[in-house]
Amino acid sequence: MLAFAFVALVLLGTFAGAVACFVFLPLLPAIGALVVGVALLPWLAVTLYGLARRAQPLRPFDAAEHQREAARLGGEGRHVRSADGRIVEYLVYGSKRPDAQVIVQMHGAGTTAGWPCRMNATLCEALNLKGIAPSMPGYGYSDVCVGRRIADFPRDVEAILEAEGVAEFMVEGLSLGTAHAMAVAWRFGPERCVALGLNVPYLSEQICREFDLQHDADRLPKADARAWHQAWNFLAADLMYRAPLISPPARHLGGIGGGRQVRAERPWVFDSMGEDQGRLVARGTQGQGFDQFSYEMNALWGFDPRDLETRNVAVWYATDDTQCPPSHGEWLARLFESREGVKTSVRAEDLGLGHFTYMPSLGPAYTTEEETMPATLLALRGL
Repeated sequence: MLAFAFVALVLLGTFAGAVACFVFLPLLPAIGALVVGVALLPWLAVTLYGLARRAQPLRPFDAAEHQREAARLGGEGRHVRSADGRIVEYLVYGSKRPDAQVIVQMHGAGTTAGWPCRMNATLCEALNLKGIAPSMPGYGYSDVCVGRRIADFPRDVEAILEAEGVAEFMVEGLSLGTAHAMAVAWRFGPERCVALGLNVPYLSEQICREFDLQHDADRLPKADARAWHQAWNFLAADLMYRAPLISPPARHLGGIGGGRQVRAERPWVFDSMGEDQGRLVARGTQGQGFDQFSYEMNALWGFDPRDLETRNVAVWYATDDTQCPPSHGEWLARLFESREGVKTSVRAEDLGLGHFTYMPSLGPAYTTEEETMPATLLALRGL
């Protein structure tokens, strides 16, 4: 609401300044002042607003609130301290049996651990899986990790696995979460990470440039969010997640590729995503200000997927995806299919649903009556 009011005041002030120029100045100086002022005033105002928002700390972590939120979604809210002292939230759900297999499930951009928990809690119980969903730094109840790369994320998972007493596990990710899932598989190796699931994956800038694949890295600002002139990130985050008529972003997804059909056939996808985007900024929008436009995190990664040695891999991509280019999924599928001793499941669908092709098809949560990534990973392992 504050960001919305700020934008309105800046526009009003700019208009008032333009009127004042022509009232109090001769014509030519008025035109010059108008040209300079119209550009300078909003930029200065946005920068000062962003610097002020960036300097504000996140709301303190409330463990009781976190646990209540998790219970509402069908899980248990837990947290650990990372090696560098940050709070890392995660949700645990599904089977409580001692013989349950473990699956780590990574959310995508603009969501939190709450979304995979809500979608998979019932399914994991039916499949005798213990689900663990961490939130990335700056998402949900997790502390920010400024300047991070995706290769850094497995350290957070390591703290969680140690707290939960997990040795062997599977990992899957959705969209941005696929890069984090690959980083986890890369870090822990095939002896601990026994299966990897990639739902609408994308690739790093390094791979895209090497193989001449479509990528969006050039659309991202190269400056770190810590740079003073990058402070507009924080106004953008406030507008996206706090402003009336604009937030949450999920309400506008019907306008992207496949979104209209998703809204018509699976309305629960955007509804549940929008609800989770409220959880995304539970402690403030600053985490998204640092992370959502980060070139370093989104594009550079810090590891190469060709170094992965996982022996059971599922790659599901949509050939009509306009957010994660299908060429990325095709490249990954070829990579793992070409390796001796690697079992794979590859799906390349065109259902008109684009980026959301493999989301729950029968309601807000996955069921055993549809093809799901957790069941597929178990099948690859012969379980």
